[in-house]
Amino acid sequence: MKRFILGAAGATLLAASAVAATDQVSVMTQNQYVGTELIALVTEPDFNGAVVEALKTRAASLPSDRAKALAALIAKRAPSLVGLEEVYKFTCVDENPADVYGCQNQAIAGAFTDHLADTLAALGGKYSAAAYVVNLNLPATLPAPLNALPGIPIGYDGRVIYVGVIDRDVILVRQGVTFTKTPFAALNAINPALCSRPSADGCNYYAAAGASLTLPGVPFPVPIRFERGFVGIDAMVDGRPYRFVTTHLETRLESMGPEARGYQSAQAYELANTVGVMMTFNPFGRTLIVGDFNSDPRDPVYPVPPPNAYLGIPAYVQLAGFGFTDTWTLRPGAATGKGAPLVGFSCCQDEDLLNHKSALYERVDLLWSMPKPAKVMDARLLGEVVADKTPPKGAGLWPSDHASVGAILVFGK
Repeated sequence: MKRFILGAAGATLLAASAVAATDQVSVMTQNQYVGTELIALVTEPDFNGAVVEALKTRAASLPSDRAKALAALIAKRAPSLVGLEEVYKFTCVDENPADVYGCQNQAIAGAFTDHLADTLAALGGKYSAAAYVVNLNLPATLPAPLNALPGIPIGYDGRVIYVGVIDRDVILVRQGVTFTKTPFAALNAINPALCSRPSADGCNYYAAAGASLTLPGVPFPVPIRFERGFVGIDAMVDGRPYRFVTTHLETRLESMGPEARGYQSAQAYELANTVGVMMTFNPFGRTLIVGDFNSDPRDPVYPVPPPNAYLGIPAYVQLAGFGFTDTWTLRPGAATGKGAPLVGFSCCQDEDLLNHKSALYERVDLLWSMPKPAKVMDARLLGEVVADKTPPKGAGLWPSDHASVGAILVFGK
């Protein structure tokens, strides 16, 4: 893995982030959940069959209904800034345009939705998509000539369908919030280790796991990277400036051995350095990083010898060590030790989302801040109770396998 050069010291960043007046901002992070397991598909001996089953599973997860339920959580809380992760779009094209039993087959038709379009429609113009980063774009990122196809060719029920998949992390802004996109890609001219892989409005991480997959009718193995990324905006909320960044770090990849968690650690290292350099060269005041970090405060350090020791440091520990504050630890009641740090588990419900009681067991959806807020008001989970499920009441699906997290952060005196 490529090692990244640490930017300014945390103390310098804190000094550059001083705020003179009282202000507050309501923020939120929400993992929308693809509805099935995708990474494991790559290693399946029967890739074609596994994709078909994954499409059926996603369709059964009712992504359009869940998008409406997730949007309702946003609308009810009405935060100024929202970070969305796993914002998927699935498309399907029939080899035979006249075929009504391929893409439109009832078993899989419900899989072909766009989380972002459904979310914005459900929010009814109250929010807009301010910026996004693309983490997965198939088949566009495959080698030629596969990238020219309308999708990955999949044999289904005696016919061929072409399946396209796009995964994005997206920032939503409430109506009335002005913003510009944070120019992370411009950092590459300063240091090639920073945003070395620009993607849409943001950056993909340099460190990414990968594998080769075998596609039907393709005589050679196809390499694929499990991209992750980050994206940011510089927003004005009630006349106050905020740099707001969202990300989705790699999972711990337990099935690949303990060393595989190094991908997540490397991504956290790159994120902290990139955001830190931006604060140094252009101090913006309050900087917030939200998202699904796939790292819990209890994650242990994994011993990795120098010079790559940082690969064994969990993402949570890295962000905290760099000077960011985990705002959940400042929520009302935290000072008295009521459940801290175990209260606030945001992951994960069962993969099929059918479990009746909530099964959340770890806190990986996080809201980080630099400088430390003077106060955190009303920090809470959203979408973690049975009443938040999709209809019918008491028998529907969880909106996501993650709970959303929202907080009101107060800065200044």
